[in-house]
Amino acid sequence: MKQIICCIALWCVAAAAYACDVCGGAAGGQGLGILPMYYRNFAGLQYQYRSFNSLQEQVDENQSPRQSREYYNTVQVWGRVHVSKRVQLFAFLPYQFNRRSVGSTVYNYNGAGDVSVWANATVLKTEDDCDCNWRHMLVAGGGLKAPTGKYASHANDKADILNIMPGTGTWDFALNANYTLRYRKAGINTEASYTLTTADAESYKYGNKLTAALRGFYALQYGQFTILPQAGLRSDYSLHDYDNYKRKWLNEQSGGYILYATAGAQAYYGRVGLQLSYNKPVAQHYGGGNVKALQFADAGLFFLF
Repeated sequence: MKQIICCIALWCVAAAAYACDVCGGAAGGQGLGILPMYYRNFAGLQYQYRSFNSLQEQVDENQSPRQSREYYNTVQVWGRVHVSKRVQLFAFLPYQFNRRSVGSTVYNYNGAGDVSVWANATVLKTEDDCDCNWRHMLVAGGGLKAPTGKYASHANDKADILNIMPGTGTWDFALNANYTLRYRKAGINTEASYTLTTADAESYKYGNKLTAALRGFYALQYGQFTILPQAGLRSDYSLHDYDNYKRKWLNEQSGGYILYATAGAQAYYGRVGLQLSYNKPVAQHYGGGNVKALQFADAGLFFLF
């Protein structure tokens, strides 16, 4: 089995905004992952699901807090192309099916999401011809997310919740680093990715986000069939949003952290690969404690060439 590592940006989602300061989508961030076949190009399809419970305080003290549940579903086409021995380009074209339920009322927000392009370079790597039990690799790079998705300022209903719209309306930039240390078939992978956001046309700025993870894995080989089980921890941390970045109006009902225990597996046969993972929140404080992360799962199918 070839060297195990690759930087993948999985997901870009909107953050909380005017009409819904405590919706769960703001907890999403960029993530990196483990993917074998480092030297191969690929194209694939990926699905991700997240859900949150949100409790919104009412302006009128005589009103009870209003509870809602948000569901974020993303299907995206993605791929990787080598432009040189050490540099890779990634592209992500998402489509989102988002839903918000308040009592018996359900709101749907579907449409194309924001397109992302990434570039990653190999910084350190054990030589290919080394007859070593221990191998390692460090990959680092960055990317750009463009505001191509449907956004509330383009919608007919101005009361649409920006947080759950398919697009964010902002240009965002990300930096990442991913390190893998392997001993024979076992290894550990650690990563960090930081997203720098900009303000939208109405001066709302989503909080910068940090995603970090630590996971262990083991490669099981059965002829041409390979299984890569893995488990570990993932943390998503977000700074507060700004209701008006020019005036520095901080949104106190945004920002926070979520710590997940994560488990999954990847399977490969010939040129076809399949990836599944599930993440369970084990500690969190988000949106002033008014947002609770529930489920976070993803699956992917890709073809190597």
